[in-house]
Amino acid sequence: MPRSLPPLPQLRSFEAAARLLSFKQAAEDLHVTPSAVSHAVQALEDYLGVKLFHRIAKGKRQDKALRLSDAGKALLPSLTRSFDEIEKAVVSVMAQGAADILTVATAPIFAKSWLMPRLHRFVSAYPDVNIRVNSTLNPTESLSGQFDVGLMYGRGVWPGLVCEMLFPETMVPVCSPTLIQQAAPLTCPQDLAGHTLIHSEARLTSWSMWLENAGVEGINPAKGLHFNRATLAIAAAINGLGVALEGKTAVLDELQSGELIIPFEAPVMPDQQDGYYLAYPEGRGDIEKVVLFRKWVQEEAAMQN
Repeated sequence: MPRSLPPLPQLRSFEAAARLLSFKQAAEDLHVTPSAVSHAVQALEDYLGVKLFHRIAKGKRQDKALRLSDAGKALLPSLTRSFDEIEKAVVSVMAQGAADILTVATAPIFAKSWLMPRLHRFVSAYPDVNIRVNSTLNPTESLSGQFDVGLMYGRGVWPGLVCEMLFPETMVPVCSPTLIQQAAPLTCPQDLAGHTLIHSEARLTSWSMWLENAGVEGINPAKGLHFNRATLAIAAAINGLGVALEGKTAVLDELQSGELIIPFEAPVMPDQQDGYYLAYPEGRGDIEKVVLFRKWVQEEAAMQN
């Protein structure tokens, strides 16, 4: 059987006007005109066959003072409670929709080179999990925002987060193939003395650290081109501007395509803590969507290792 109810706009107009005792304020609350509120209340009174307000004229003011009638006083509490319950239900449903989305925060370069080529496998395995990838140039700052898991490069120490290493990052010198065709040789670390060093200031491992570990002397580690983003340093290397020191994971695509090469056997830095980590807020590791993504990422990382 259909419900015996007046139109919802009439009920909303009455509830707002009765709560605020003003057609004008009710109109602002509902984003309509005072005339629309007045007509809606009048239509509700006609529907119910009772007066809901006593309207008291106040001089030349367009907004009349309102006083609830006995019928209005009887109707208002039930309507207010009902609208409160409806609002709670709507907010709850919206929250559930947001909860169904797995938000992954990561750097653009890692998303492009590592996550995107693999993500189809997660989507195929867990089609009911909706994913939002938040790409940020500074992932460590984004960790304070709304996210479920982060795929982060660093030392794995971020307050308030549980961090699980996926794999260490190996820093390697990379350059364009055309660069090794130039006069200056590039067959060993010492040959870097004859080439421009490209610096990515976003990297934790610097040319200074790498050269010291390689036992190279006589090279000013600060010389060359400096960029604040790894993507710019990689682009500079592709364009033959010099030799960049980059994470091997970050340049997988370029190495496979031949845009970049590793010109000589690169020494691996011992006790290296830099790497890619799975990070998530404390207390959220048991949420189902996080559990599924953690398991999948760890399996993908194990295959790489």
